[in-house]
Amino acid sequence: MPAEVHFFLTDNPLDILTLSEEVHDSAAGAEVTFDGRVRNHNAGRVVSQLEYQAYPALALATGRRILEEEAARHGILRAVAVHRTGSLDIGESAVWIGVASAHREAAFDAARAIIERLKYELPVWKKETYADGSTEWVGPDNQSAETGRGSGDIPEWRAELVEIWISPGNDFRGHHGMARGDHGITSVAEIECVAGMGLRGDRYFGYKPDFKGQVTFFDANAVDAVRQHFKRPDLSGGEFRRNLIVRGVDLSVWVGQRFRFQGIEFEGSEECKPCYWMDQAVAPGVEEFLKTRFRGGLRARVLCDGTLRVS
Repeated sequence: MPAEVHFFLTDNPLDILTLSEEVHDSAAGAEVTFDGRVRNHNAGRVVSQLEYQAYPALALATGRRILEEEAARHGILRAVAVHRTGSLDIGESAVWIGVASAHREAAFDAARAIIERLKYELPVWKKETYADGSTEWVGPDNQSAETGRGSGDIPEWRAELVEIWISPGNDFRGHHGMARGDHGITSVAEIECVAGMGLRGDRYFGYKPDFKGQVTFFDANAVDAVRQHFKRPDLSGGEFRRNLIVRGVDLSVWVGQRFRFQGIEFEGSEECKPCYWMDQAVAPGVEEFLKTRFRGGLRARVLCDGTLRVS
């Protein structure tokens, strides 16, 4: 019969004794555990703290799949693994694995295979804080945030960043049946991007974990098309309340894809579909106009820290 496997994420300190109890099996002659802890150095630099972030749904599915596959491959009875998220101090447990098997060789082999695969395949990345106060986000096995692939495997956008717009609050979201808000929107020449959070100073910065719309890209050609079609040549790009107006890239092909722009890594999540507020914010009929040809824009997640600047 299939092995019993459990994989989960937690932002609480790990209870090693309780986890060990989950591995016990009366048919097991061997139990092997691995406790991966936060060390005080990496690549020759002194580390003072780590912060882990994950794509929860994908990480849970991936972790369980890894345990199921390795349990079947090695013929083990039971496997449990947990990965921390959030901020961890030096010495805290970051990942724990427990394996039960009839014989010790299979248990050792399975535990080693599971931790190696979690390092390379689990969509979890970490922010290292160093003794000098600097920080760096790294992905699986200190490479990219995508399953251990080298950074050269992520395509680079050859695009122009025309405008950057941020707003401290929502003028439309949450205002159904009410008047639009009055938070305004500001054009800036550069903006700080924070992995897993969004654009510092914008209304969606740290909005909620794994939020799909941490940043929104908008095609400058869509702005031009609205200006021409609706005879509004002086229409500001800020009226659309999208963050980054770019030129020279087809946004529609980047849903579900990772890419690098000005040295910062992003992952396209979905089309930013226009709502009925567009008719009030810009002009009657703009909502329907933007629904065609992917004109609504591309929502994306931020995968590493950095600064974007208007070209």
